[in-house]
Amino acid sequence: MSAAAATSASDWTIVRRRGRRRGNAPRSTSQPDAPTPLPVTPVLWSPSDSSLDPARVSRLVARAHAAISRVAASPLYHSLLQDSSLRRRLSLLAPAHLSLLGVGSFESSPAARLQLALAALLRRDLLPKAASADVFDPVLSAVECAAAAALGFSVPSLDDGCRRCAEEPTLFYMPHCEASLYDALLAANWDSPAQLRRVCVLGNSFRRYALQAEENRSGPAAKAPHVLAAERFAREERFGDPRDLDDEDWFAHAFNETSWHFFELRDDVDLSATIAVGGS
Repeated sequence: MSAAAATSASDWTIVRRRGRRRGNAPRSTSQPDAPTPLPVTPVLWSPSDSSLDPARVSRLVARAHAAISRVAASPLYHSLLQDSSLRRRLSLLAPAHLSLLGVGSFESSPAARLQLALAALLRRDLLPKAASADVFDPVLSAVECAAAAALGFSVPSLDDGCRRCAEEPTLFYMPHCEASLYDALLAANWDSPAQLRRVCVLGNSFRRYALQAEENRSGPAAKAPHVLAAERFAREERFGDPRDLDDEDWFAHAFNETSWHFFELRDDVDLSATIAVGGS
């Protein structure tokens, strides 16, 4: 997510990058202790700023295309395209849809534009040609919605708090979201192993959340039982090579500590029992 702040009870809480800061690198802050409550059922949503300036839309689309070109030319993306294991797993999943969730304001945040750019490239280069895509964050403005549409992304009119049931194989790209958002997504797809196998999550490391839960049993990660349970059988692969990320660059802010999560569990896995163990 970008550095935009949550503005209402239904807005999603933001995890910012933590770690060493050098020079003019993006400022990092710690994870908040009390995530903003998510909507339990989908609620009608409209852009945070309803004003629509065509000139702003055009400028934003141009900036997004520049970000796409920058990511496409990066060593990080080149190494991703050369990752035969990743390509094989994505080919087996064959995502028919890509959902970019929690990206934040990509008009105001360079990191968010890079994340949007990566989503556009993943759809173009690694997903089936007919795959569709949407983008959602409660902070999106009307200008950002129009720009997203120009880039081929639809924008839902409901805020479901990430409680999305994958009706078809789906890649959920959720950059730097709160554990509660990943947990909501997993809970919505926890009915059966076959259902969960339709899901691929590109986002914060579930392993890291498990470590955070061990270190702080009252913190946000410890309150995400589906994430903690899924960490046991999710195949997690780190996104990119850390050496391709310059700590002083927006690339690091956008893509650090990001992992792929594929769910290749057997049909005989009792998910209800697993969540009981994971949430204990």
